[in-house]
Amino acid sequence: MLTGYLFLVLSGPRLPAAEVTLRISTPMTPPGWALLERELLQSSAQACEKFFARYFDERGYLECVARWGGDDGPDDAIENCNDWPILHALGAPQVVQQMFKKAWSGHVRQFTEAKTVEVPFARDGMYYKEFPVMFDWQHNAEGLSVFNLQSLSDPYDRNYRRQVRRFAGFYMNEDPGAPNYDSQHKIIRSLFNGSRGPLLRKATALDWTGDPIEVENRFHLGHGERNYQEMLAHFKDYNDIVGDHPLNLLSSTLALNAYMLQHEGKYRKWLLEYIDAWLARMEKNGDVIPSNVGLDGTIGGACDGKWYGGTYGWGFSVTVPQTGEIAHRNRQHWGFIGFANAYLLTGDDRYLEAWRKQA
Repeated sequence: MLTGYLFLVLSGPRLPAAEVTLRISTPMTPPGWALLERELLQSSAQACEKFFARYFDERGYLECVARWGGDDGPDDAIENCNDWPILHALGAPQVVQQMFKKAWSGHVRQFTEAKTVEVPFARDGMYYKEFPVMFDWQHNAEGLSVFNLQSLSDPYDRNYRRQVRRFAGFYMNEDPGAPNYDSQHKIIRSLFNGSRGPLLRKATALDWTGDPIEVENRFHLGHGERNYQEMLAHFKDYNDIVGDHPLNLLSSTLALNAYMLQHEGKYRKWLLEYIDAWLARMEKNGDVIPSNVGLDGTIGGACDGKWYGGTYGWGFSVTVPQTGEIAHRNRQHWGFIGFANAYLLTGDDRYLEAWRKQA
């Protein structure tokens, strides 16, 4: 889902409102549609309460098998509350906000405590410093959906504002343990990135799938795999992750969120620097966004010069293990979110025109 990529409301310093007095003296019966809307909000909130009571414990931990992976990883756990911030922002009772904030806090603790045995980079915790240790931005962004939308109704929460700045800093070289960004070549250095930095080797099926797990007669996996071997087979060709990829443009939402707190210029500067570098690559590549940029900044540099190469790239087609069918799993179009973030900050149509040319 792309819910987590919606742009956030401006949450800068409060400005004094002009004093206006409205006098309403004529009674009015609420229209039927308004009453139905209120009933819908109330009914949805009640459903959320029942769900929360059934599937979350008193700590805000989801009652689940805590796993790492692209099939059933941390992002899937918190996605159970994906639209709750929107529900609250539309006017649902305060209890909805209380639940999704508790779920987010519990989620961070739960997956900081959860550790892998075989996946090497998550053996000390799947989350580190409240953020995924390193994964792709399809899954990172999905796991941030609830967090990103909190500012629709609670942008002044101190912990939220602290986390917004911390997360943005992982991509601005503010944390020496997370050297994700190369400011010389203006690239994020790997498709796998996060609070422990980039993964600078080919990824394995294990990296994507997570530790072995018994599936038969226990779970119905969303991608249709029937056992752990098919889970591994699903990801066996997801190897070429070194270098930058359009999916990483989704990380610019972190800088956008941080800028909207108090308009600190460094966040705007980084966001536009990164998006402008991608805009230049599109222009150099015949107005088509490349799906791999090497560590030296060259288009296709980590995929034998193939601008369309890489995991989730233009040419990324794989075999579905349980059916033998070919599936086309390119994700470069998700990069539009980064260009839309730049447009939101500047109003400059060239960020949208680049994608019109590509259509």
